[in-house]
Amino acid sequence: MKKKFVRVMLFGALTLTVSTAVTSCKDYDDDIKGLQEQVDKITSASPVSTEDMNAAVDKASKELKDQLAKLEKLVNDPSSETSLTQQIADLQEALKTAVGENAKDLAGKLAIAQNDLTALKKALGGDDYINGLKKKITDLETAKSTLQTLIDAEAAYQNNKDISGYKNTGFDAYLNQEILNAIDKEGSIAVYVDNAVKTAVGTVLKDVNEYLSENFQENADLAAFVKKVNETLFTEEYKAQMDKLNLLLTAIDNAVGDGSTYADYAAVIKQIDDTKQQLAALQLPSGKGVTFDSAVKDIIRTESEQKAGIIKSLEEKLQAEIDAIKGMIQSIVYVPEYADGQVLFNTYYMQFGDKKEDWKPVVNVDEVTVKFRVSPSAVVADLAANFGKENAKYDIAVDCQKVKTRALNDPFKIKGIKTVEGESNLIEVTLDASAVSHSYAVALTVKDKVATDKKTLNDVSSNYFAAVKSDLYISKVEWASANGAVATVKKGATINYMENDGDTKVSDYELTVNTSIDGSGKVSGTSSTKTLAELGISDKYFKVAFAFTDKATAEKSFELKEATGVLTAKGDAGSKATVKSTVTVTDPATAGGKTPVTKEYTAKEYTEVKIVSEGEAQVITLKSTESILWNAIEKSYNITTIGADGVDKVIAAIKKALNIDVAGDFSSCTFDAVAQDQTIKLGSNSGELALTVPEKTTCEATDITTKITNGDYTVDVTVKGVTVTLPDAENKAFKLVANTYTDGTLLINLGKDVNGKVNAVTASRSLKELYTNYDKVYENLVTTVGGTMEFALADDVQKDAAPEERKGVEVAKDGTVTVSNDYDGKPIKVTLEGKCDKEKIFAITISVVIPANELNGTFGYKDAKNTKFEYDVKDATARKAGLDLTTAFVWKDGDKKNVWPTADNDTYGSNNAMDIYNFSIVYSLSGKDASSFEVPTISDNKLKLIKSIAETSTIKSTMEVVVTATPTSPWGSMVGQAKSITVTVSTWVDKQ
Repeated sequence: MKKKFVRVMLFGALTLTVSTAVTSCKDYDDDIKGLQEQVDKITSASPVSTEDMNAAVDKASKELKDQLAKLEKLVNDPSSETSLTQQIADLQEALKTAVGENAKDLAGKLAIAQNDLTALKKALGGDDYINGLKKKITDLETAKSTLQTLIDAEAAYQNNKDISGYKNTGFDAYLNQEILNAIDKEGSIAVYVDNAVKTAVGTVLKDVNEYLSENFQENADLAAFVKKVNETLFTEEYKAQMDKLNLLLTAIDNAVGDGSTYADYAAVIKQIDDTKQQLAALQLPSGKGVTFDSAVKDIIRTESEQKAGIIKSLEEKLQAEIDAIKGMIQSIVYVPEYADGQVLFNTYYMQFGDKKEDWKPVVNVDEVTVKFRVSPSAVVADLAANFGKENAKYDIAVDCQKVKTRALNDPFKIKGIKTVEGESNLIEVTLDASAVSHSYAVALTVKDKVATDKKTLNDVSSNYFAAVKSDLYISKVEWASANGAVATVKKGATINYMENDGDTKVSDYELTVNTSIDGSGKVSGTSSTKTLAELGISDKYFKVAFAFTDKATAEKSFELKEATGVLTAKGDAGSKATVKSTVTVTDPATAGGKTPVTKEYTAKEYTEVKIVSEGEAQVITLKSTESILWNAIEKSYNITTIGADGVDKVIAAIKKALNIDVAGDFSSCTFDAVAQDQTIKLGSNSGELALTVPEKTTCEATDITTKITNGDYTVDVTVKGVTVTLPDAENKAFKLVANTYTDGTLLINLGKDVNGKVNAVTASRSLKELYTNYDKVYENLVTTVGGTMEFALADDVQKDAAPEERKGVEVAKDGTVTVSNDYDGKPIKVTLEGKCDKEKIFAITISVVIPANELNGTFGYKDAKNTKFEYDVKDATARKAGLDLTTAFVWKDGDKKNVWPTADNDTYGSNNAMDIYNFSIVYSLSGKDASSFEVPTISDNKLKLIKSIAETSTIKSTMEVVVTATPTSPWGSMVGQAKSITVTVSTWVDKQ
């Protein structure tokens, strides 16, 4: 138990000494912080142990010495300052791009280097700094010496009431018999100190109470006074004013978060803080006739009126600043419409004759809508709503840099700005490029609309984008129909070749555009194909008409609307027709005139359409008890096998709808998934209707709908609720059944040499034997569905190495466990996991049992009745030779054959049986004379007197020692098999 300084007065000298040592250590406060904390917490009610004080002094002294040694090393190296400066620069550069833990590490290293450089520069200024550091170390050593003197004095007093030890401390002037007597009386000094403190405090409180009574006519103690202040002073009005001030500070925080800095609000923050302090520090007046209530209420009334005015002024001033900050635009970023990021302002030409001069402009793209992302989103509405108005807050313009030239004037004009529905921080800016004749790099700029001599908060530009102006030549125009590839239609149904999905242009004019023409007027340069929507061109001068390629034949079975492109099937199954579309473009210059000039482009033919007979849709239901299992490979399941009762009737109906004979099959049919993204397909497997499930697929109940076509006949078939699941570990097909007649105990395997003698030993076994149905589960999970079943050494926390590195233990994937004689003796656990790819189906942990008793054998006495031995002392040679311990002990294997000290020849021959099993023996000595002997080892098995005793010519006292032999084995504990003998050494006198 730690000794305690029982009285606070005993710490005066120590505190004085330590304070002197530490208060001047300005540069190393952290090094001696623990020591100062020990001193600071010394009180009569909370004494500090001498051990803690000693430890604190030692720690502070050691750290200062380490600093001194490091500093002297730096000083003695002339290149130190240069190298540290470079090191700091390198670290600062590395920090610019560092993240995460790397950044933390670099920051720490930088701080250390900077501190080292500061200390070095101080030291290089002269010897004063190092001398001062040395003095601090000396002061700490002195403090430790003083501490030890006090500890010694305390011990002397506690043991025999001797107070003379205090004469060497700062307490000698205070020590007399009266103090000694006081100390003898249990706790009297502490009681005295407590009473003194209470008296002093009581005096102060008395003065306070008298003041209160005199000035406020209140006969209350201090506690009552404080309660009164809290109840009266801190009213709801006071709290409201404080809340307002706090809200103002919060507003500043939010404003700073939007891009400003606290420096912008330094004066406002100071005024807020001052006001809060004035509110919280209201002074109470004094004087006759002034009651406490009246004084407080008067102060509140007066001060509240003043502070309310200040707060209102602050609110107005701050709100103006915050409004300005909220109106600041942090960033504007161009949002490209297409991957190339370009905005195209092009003139498109078409050739209305055969000559070069017949190329006429049909489209001038002068206006393009460009999107920008604006931050913060709060300014977006104002930007759009007030653009172009007299009271608009911002001047918005376009900065144009002509490609490969210097800056020019502004040829782009902004025609409008609007917000984007559903996007709070996007704006759409319409750019007018009618005056543009070149390509530019363009950026949007925003500035405050204020006088030039005033502060401008907003002055920001977007990133630049390429505004490309060029002449392009249209060589081909076609109508790209969304239904152009439809090949079948049932009688009475229609195909709409003009179809569009609402506002989405799924069908559109498709143009082949070239970048130039040659001297003869033929297109050249790079060509590309885009729709009118992609080019941003109106279809005002474009017209498409539809017709049959073989009108006479097609009209017998089909009807086609030339203008709308709607094809209706009216004939019998098997009737066919092909539709084509022709695009005509009108020269805008002649449009609306008496003789408009037009250009008709080569017709585009669509896929031939055939009328089919569509039977009634059929539904196939699967067996509720028959689930489809995950499989490692693609697999097909015949509907007749997995379908529910009555599936034969459904298949017959499908064949009838497809005009297939009852005995026929589906090998000639085509299968088209109605939902194109279906991964599970209905198709034909050797002519049978079957579901094909891709490899490693699982899915919840899903309806698989497929259009099956056979010649001119078609039918939709839906397989309801197709579910593909992983094997269920509780399903008997995948659930292992434990063999109740065995456990995880390994079997002993003895290896033999060419002579049939044992030369190795292992413990091994196949753990598959632990389950009666292992082979069947393996077949179901591995062979049938392609999963895996593997044994592995468990990742057990009791071992240090990874499972595959476990020394002396091998576990094969097939469950064969082998333990060799370098086994570490720790528990062995093996896992058996069944998996489908990465999905775990089951996991079993098996505890492996080492047959330790059989492997370890027995260790005992050669003669259990003879456990006492005499040490041969007849001469020095005999005494130094010692006692052969192999005469006392023997080790036998599980078959009772000798292993040690001499192995059984018939079993082991010349092989070292101890090495085969990796056995060993540890000796220990006990008894009063044990120190007179050398501890025996397995290498020589001899108990020997130490050399100096063995060589002594005369010993007049008998010695006795107990020798304990403890067998050790890697196979398991041999607790209880340690054996002991008693050895007696008689006296001797050597003949001269």
